[in-house]
This record gives sequence, C-alpha cells and structure tokens, in this order.
Amino acid sequence: MELSEELLEQIGDYLSDRMAPAEKAGFENRMQSDESLRQEVAMQLEIKQGLAFLAQKQRFKTLHSDLEKRGLLKDEALKPETDESQPAEIPVIELPTSRRTELRQSWSYFSTAASVLLLVGLSWALFQNWSDKQALMAQNEKSFEIYFSPVPKPQPVLPIDPDRVAAPVEPAQARSDSVRLTEAIDALQQNDTRLAISQLTSISQGKSGHWTATAYWYLALAYLKAQQREEARKMAQQLADQNGHPYQQEARELIEHIQQNP
Repeated sequence: MELSEELLEQIGDYLSDRMAPAEKAGFENRMQSDESLRQEVAMQLEIKQGLAFLAQKQRFKTLHSDLEKRGLLKDEALKPETDESQPAEIPVIELPTSRRTELRQSWSYFSTAASVLLLVGLSWALFQNWSDKQALMAQNEKSFEIYFSPVPKPQPVLPIDPDRVAAPVEPAQARSDSVRLTEAIDALQQNDTRLAISQLTSISQGKSGHWTATAYWYLALAYLKAQQREEARKMAQQLADQNGHPYQQEARELIEHIQQNP
C-alpha cells in the first residue's frame, strides 16, 4: 500500500485518538473495506507500542540512576552473627568519591548507549517485518492483476456431460447467477473485497453450473486480493483437480505462479 503524508497523518491521528467522532467513524468504515489499510494501521500500532515501551524503559533507567546518585537506593549490609569458626571478613576498600562518580557516569553512558542500540535494533526489525509484508502484498496484487478479467468466460452453448462441473442449468437460474456474478466481479474490481467474497461465496454454493463454477474461480482471486494467499492457493488447487472446470487451466497456472513467487 502506497503511503502518502496525508494518510500517515490520518493513521497517527486515529491511533492517538485525535479524530473527531464523525471522522473516526468514517476512517473505521474505510478500514473495514480496505484490507491493506487495516494491515498498515496494525503495523503502525506495533511500531508506536514498541517505541513507547522503549521510552518508558529509558525513563525508568533515568529515574533509577537519579535515585542512585542521591544515595536513596543504598542498602545497609547485613551484619552476620559473630562466630569464631567463621573466617575473618575481608575489609572493603571504599573508592574515592570522585572515582565512584566517574564509574556511575560511565555506567549511565553505557546504559544510554545500550538503550539506543536496542531502539535501533527494534526499529530495524519492525521496518524489516513491515517491508516483507509490503513486498508480499505487492506480489499478491500483481498475481491478481495477471489472472483477473472483468469479463468471465461465456457459458457453453452446446450441452455437455451433466456430471461435469460446468454442466448447463435451468435458464432462469443461469440468468440469475450470471447477473449476481457480474455484480460480484464489479465489487472485486472496485476493491470491495469483503462484499465480493460474500457474493461469490453465495453463488459458488448454488446448484452446479457454469456460473457457480466461474464464481469459485473468482472467489480464489478475491482471497488473493484480500491478502489471504494460502486460502487462494487451496481453492485454486481444488479447481485444478476438477476436469471440465472452465478455469482449470488458469487455476493450474496460478498455483505455479504462486509457487514461483513465494
């Protein structure tokens, strides 16, 4: 998903609860119909929570260091009971005040440097994870565009074996399925994947026929566009195994394409 400065600002306002109620409701409705936007918001939330955790950790270390410098964390050593059998205590040599201060400052610098390195490492890991997800999403979108056609294959004119997947059905049902399929394909073309998946699922579960078989193929493409790559692959495999399916060859090619572009 291409991120503009305006979109990043909107995501930031949403996560920081700076949106007006109407604007927030509109943004949430947009997320419901846009899988890529939902994933981007989730990713930005992970980054925000990670940075907040590191900032809180750094504040705790700073407070701890300040209390230590004031001597508020100094614990009195417990005096052991006198026992002649116990070895004599080794005398503790106190470091000069200037030396103790120097060591504390060195530790503070080291702690700060370690926190910075941790922040950099976490930020890089989050960025790498985000980058991998973006690459996979782009690959799924590219695969969808290769095999998607806004015009489905026409229904065969000549009757075929009724046991085959694409056997003709009653004219009234065929016309109804054809209209519903066209509406579902239009929704898919307009990036309304949720509506398309719902409509295509309903059509594909109807009585066996050319349009129900076609709906199953477009349902596999809809899952691919919705970034559900494994579900799309499973459905394509089912079509590839069905002799006589109008999109059997395309399903085989899609499976091969997915395997070659992991």
